[in-house]
Amino acid sequence: MAIQDELATVIRKARYLPELLPLFHAQNLATGDNPIITLGSPTISPDIPILTDKLSATPDATVLLKLKADKEAAHKAETVSLDVMGELTPLEFLATKSLSLVLNADAPVSDYKMYLGIWVVRPSIAQRILWGLPLTPEHEALSRKRGVRDSVVKGILPFPISYQIERECMGFKRTYAEIVAAVTSGQATQIIVLSLPESSDEFLVLESVTADSGAGLTLANNAQIYVTRDDDTNYLKLPVFPMDKAYDFPAFIPALHKLEISYYADANLTNRYVRFTIGRYKLTDILRARFGLEATQEARESTLCGVVP
Repeated sequence: MAIQDELATVIRKARYLPELLPLFHAQNLATGDNPIITLGSPTISPDIPILTDKLSATPDATVLLKLKADKEAAHKAETVSLDVMGELTPLEFLATKSLSLVLNADAPVSDYKMYLGIWVVRPSIAQRILWGLPLTPEHEALSRKRGVRDSVVKGILPFPISYQIERECMGFKRTYAEIVAAVTSGQATQIIVLSLPESSDEFLVLESVTADSGAGLTLANNAQIYVTRDDDTNYLKLPVFPMDKAYDFPAFIPALHKLEISYYADANLTNRYVRFTIGRYKLTDILRARFGLEATQEARESTLCGVVP
């Protein structure tokens, strides 16, 4: 399946919004434009837009990255300037109708690697006002009731997504570093399974992932990290070849019942290093409302408006 088709499928299956999807990609580039992502309606819309987040790409003097969101002019970045030690590069664009990403090469390039974080969001009324998205009569009534428009005008709302998550997620996060001793070709090797009891007042979140792409690993090995969330078997299939163990690549994938992480490859592999961070947080009333679960009217109103309850 083409990378854009896989991405579109994952976006449509995102359920506990906001979710930060980690897009990893590697391929051989031909001279000229190499389309990587082309997304449009109904995958993205004003009701479920996407926000690009942080970028990592192989620095190469011959490769130009071009990203276009909606009707904005294409943003161009010379990838040779992206060699920022220990940092990922901000590349934030809102897409409500379309998103395209192209890598333009002046000459053929082998094994080109990149990562892009993509937020899938259900915009609050405050975000809709800031981003110029349409409001329903219900939105307008709630905005007047809670003073949302005035707060947006004053710069109080909306909260940045990362700040909102920091405020709402109360609990602990832990890093897991593992050596996968043996991977059998064509089979997924389980690394870890974390489960919660039924009707738990907690939830789990995959918050970062990385792996060692060295030690003889090739693009043809098709090594992938599989992430199963609740009953979404292999919800994410993350290519390992574009990863770099010097970075913890951000993600935000909530699960109410189970997170399972496995290693797959089309070759027999040994001693493969992986690292990921998982949070375990209280499933509060406000988060139940945000995830579309049963919650109080106050919590549902607050999350819809994007205000502090």
